[in-house]
Amino acid sequence: MTFMQDNAPIHTAQLIKDWLIDTGIPLLEWPPYSPDLNPIEMVWAWLKEWVCDKYPDLKNMGTSQQAFQRFYSVLEEGWQSIPQDKINHLIRSMNKRVESVRLARGWHIRF
Repeated sequence: MTFMQDNAPIHTAQLIKDWLIDTGIPLLEWPPYSPDLNPIEMVWAWLKEWVCDKYPDLKNMGTSQQAFQRFYSVLEEGWQSIPQDKINHLIRSMNKRVESVRLARGWHIRF
């Protein structure tokens, strides 16, 4: 198993790097300025857009257990609403993304 993460500052703290080494977890090399390769980032963006569009009142949902349960239900509904063909398209785009990042020498790309 190899661990994959972007190069967000919280992930690249020396404490985290040392822990990964100490526990023997191999880390996939990642271009320093390219979160574009992590497909889940797109899915999170889709989910956030869906939730904000369908349930704008959640912005002020509060911190009660009932509010949390409602939020959880909305997230499940939103996750189920993402069409499989959208996920498939994202998967099919990965080769193009990787090549674009390679050509950009690890910098951001248009995706």
